[in-house]
Amino acid sequence: MDELRYERVEGDLFDITERIREIDESYFILRERKSGRLEVHSREQKGSTLALVLPRKRLDCRDLEYVRRTRSERKRALLEEMRLENERLMREETARAVRQAELAAEHALSN
Repeated sequence: MDELRYERVEGDLFDITERIREIDESYFILRERKSGRLEVHSREQKGSTLALVLPRKRLDCRDLEYVRRTRSERKRALLEEMRLENERLMREETARAVRQAELAAEHALSN
């Protein structure tokens, strides 16, 4: 670990670091000193130890669910969730574009 770049997060008010270790014993949390970004690392991972970057700069219970959801064992399920969400967003965007085109056509025809 580059100690100038990172500090190890050993404990926190709600024991989130310990609860993350319960998910996987190889996990440990590092905080990037410059940005404050929190990262979950795994001692068992080959190459880089970086497993995932947490979405917030302070640990809270939402991070436990985030770590569980992004585990490699859930890869297929996570990819399916992402595919379904992308389809939903595409449908919404298409419906929005259709509504805008209809409004523009009505406006053009009314003038």
